[in-house]
Amino acid sequence: MPLLFRLAIYAIVLFLIAVVVDGQHHSTAQATLRGAARRWVRWGIWTLVLVVVMETLGIVFIGW
Repeated sequence: MPLLFRLAIYAIVLFLIAVVVDGQHHSTAQATLRGAARRWVRWGIWTLVLVVVMETLGIVFIGW
């Protein structure tokens, strides 16, 4: 499976999870989607940071 396809699926699923999590805190759809978008971006940044740290540690301890 190509990497771009995997990333697209990951982003979609991450957004849907953010909608469910954020929907528990809001009573309107507009507020839920706005909050879910913010949460999705934050989780995406955390994902990127964690993957970069994981790859860096792999290069440091295992080697190129």
